[in-house]
Amino acid sequence: MTRSEATSASKSNQADEKQNSNQNEEKRKKTTLEEVLGIGVAIKLRASRTKSYFSSQAYQLYREMDLFTGIQLISVLVLFLLFLILPIFQVMVTAFQVDGQWSLFWFNYIFFEDKTYFPLYIFQHLDSSIFHQHPIGLILDVKEQPIIFDPDGLVLLVQGVDMGIILNSIYVGLLTTLFSTLIGVSLAFIMARYDFRGKTVLRTLLLVPLLVIPFVGAIGIKRFLSVDGSFNLLFHETLGIWPTRFVLEGFAAVIFVQTLHFFSLTYLSAYSAFLNIDPTLEESAENLGAKGFGLFRKVTLPLALPGIEAGAILTFILSVEDLGTLVVYSGSPQVRKTLTYAIFTNIIAPTGNVQGVATAMGVILLVIAMVGFFFIRRYMSLRHYAMLSKGGTWNPRLSPSKWFHYIIFYGFIIGILTIAFIPHAGIILLAFAAPGSWGRTVLPSHFTLANFGIVFIDPDILGSIINSLVYSGIAAFIIILIGTSAAYIVARKNIPGKGLLDLLVTIPIALPGIVIAIGYLLFFSRDPLFSQFLSPLIIGAPAVLITMSYAVRKMPFTVRSTFAGLQQTHVELEEAASNLGASRFRVFRKIVIPLIGISVLAGAMMSFVYCMSEVSTSLVLGDIAAEYGPMTWKMYVIYNSLAMGPSLAAVMGIFLMILQIMVMATTNVITKRRSSALIGL
Repeated sequence: MTRSEATSASKSNQADEKQNSNQNEEKRKKTTLEEVLGIGVAIKLRASRTKSYFSSQAYQLYREMDLFTGIQLISVLVLFLLFLILPIFQVMVTAFQVDGQWSLFWFNYIFFEDKTYFPLYIFQHLDSSIFHQHPIGLILDVKEQPIIFDPDGLVLLVQGVDMGIILNSIYVGLLTTLFSTLIGVSLAFIMARYDFRGKTVLRTLLLVPLLVIPFVGAIGIKRFLSVDGSFNLLFHETLGIWPTRFVLEGFAAVIFVQTLHFFSLTYLSAYSAFLNIDPTLEESAENLGAKGFGLFRKVTLPLALPGIEAGAILTFILSVEDLGTLVVYSGSPQVRKTLTYAIFTNIIAPTGNVQGVATAMGVILLVIAMVGFFFIRRYMSLRHYAMLSKGGTWNPRLSPSKWFHYIIFYGFIIGILTIAFIPHAGIILLAFAAPGSWGRTVLPSHFTLANFGIVFIDPDILGSIINSLVYSGIAAFIIILIGTSAAYIVARKNIPGKGLLDLLVTIPIALPGIVIAIGYLLFFSRDPLFSQFLSPLIIGAPAVLITMSYAVRKMPFTVRSTFAGLQQTHVELEEAASNLGASRFRVFRKIVIPLIGISVLAGAMMSFVYCMSEVSTSLVLGDIAAEYGPMTWKMYVIYNSLAMGPSLAAVMGIFLMILQIMVMATTNVITKRRSSALIGL
């Protein structure tokens, strides 16, 4: 044996001895209290430690709490208890009851009896062939073909695959998320990593798809992509470019509409993630030989992945709970077999009560959304990458664009924007089209302003717009008071359960609006206190319920924007005011609010405009009393009941677009790179 080999063997033996010693030490430390002290003494010691822990938490709460903070905390908790926690709890309780008795009847009915909900057959035939063809004994009954030619070959129908109500919703959500993420991440990487002329204009235009909610966008797209729509008339009949008529129906249409809206959401999240990467990390990787796609795959993408996945999962949640697109395409049998639409059409029984099957489906939808939401928070906390830098902000890495980059970038971005602007074009043309002027023609033959006159003269339509403005305005005021208080407590107070409070005020972004609406119908009509004293007022005139649903569901936008403002404001300014004798309320009013006022305003404006465009809760609660119906509920009613309903709904959609343009332009300037204020996370 050579000297070097002997030395190596000696070092190896020493390492093994050290490892064994460490293992023995760990075993000694893991010896339980029961083995050392005995069971009785160990129980007393653990009880003492538990008592000490709760005592320390109580003292921490006492030390951090004052009258003003107590009022803020109680206000937040009472609001969310009455208008979120208890209604959701009522839905869950009702789903597991039949005639007042605890039962799994509805879930058994959904998963095992009625195959329209979940067409998965378990051990349908007990012969050898079934196990040979399906080793686990499961058969998924998939119906319909995704692409269909009519018998004459004149129409190409793209619709999707019917896999049952529950799987259909997941299937639509996953495909929408996939397409939105691919488009959004590609656009975000181009905008964050390359410098080229016209970039500022294109970056602004990429936010335009957010200006049309899926409900409004679906109205415009349907007019273009129907059998006798403008695209088929132009490209098939007039120009002869398409060999056959191309029609999007069913799930394919829903996925298309949602993708055109939600890719901007994933773009915002991914763009912020790319900008927040410390450029020295990529530079270090380049010095070690990484370049091109390898650098992107091994360094850039892993660093940006938490933000990208947060946007993707939020897109999935919003896609699954979207009701507006479904009601526009509800003429398709496929679309009627989705979870959200099935809940919407089964909420009220002929007796006037909320049906048990609707509450059970609501719980399933709630579980799907909550799994996604908690995955966002859990994954982002696990995939936190420490970036070693001197602190402060940095300029993002920008590569100069070459001539072929301009061809690729402009071709890709303008192509995406051209398709994304289809809903806007459809809405604008419908709004100005004269009655009966847009039949089998590429464009309307006559334009008019009469549609605008009808909308703003008709007392019912104008009343719904005023209702939405009032509801959204009051909701925004409540959001400012409660949301700012919640953000201030989370950012400035070290109280026990602060993380749970942060979760409570953020989670409404992921809760399906239709489930909250069902919870209101159940809770405020069944709870003894409300059913006896307040139910006739609240249920008979649903203005209170609609307003509070808006306030609770859209509060995360203001909370996150305010929290970001507080993070950028040093606490020493507040401490200095307190040392000079100012009360906590005076410090909050004179110091905190002026410093974070812009952030509060930006979040409140976003909350307001999202309240105006809320669909799910509006459609359910608006049906209680027509005179109290909000704007989006009225759009749904006139779209389905009047011959010129699409044009009138389009006019109302333009009103929402103009409102959103003003708000988002202002908010984009105020929040700059803080996309959390725009997406509520």
